[in-house]
Amino acid sequence: MRRPVQSTPTLLTIRSALVLGLSLIFGTAAGVLTYSVTGSVAGAILGAGAATAGAIGLLNQIISDTANGG
Repeated sequence: MRRPVQSTPTLLTIRSALVLGLSLIFGTAAGVLTYSVTGSVAGAILGAGAATAGAIGLLNQIISDTANGG
């Protein structure tokens, strides 16, 4: 007897994972560069957070959501 295939909903869409992944990469790069210039861990964390937030907003606008007609 065959069991019916049950599909579980995904936690994130591919678009969301791409936006978050790329923004984390940009934020990490900004944090490393900020730390290498200033030598301040606190400044590097703030710079990384600001770059990550900015990249999320930018990539959200750039990467189109064609599946939902946007």
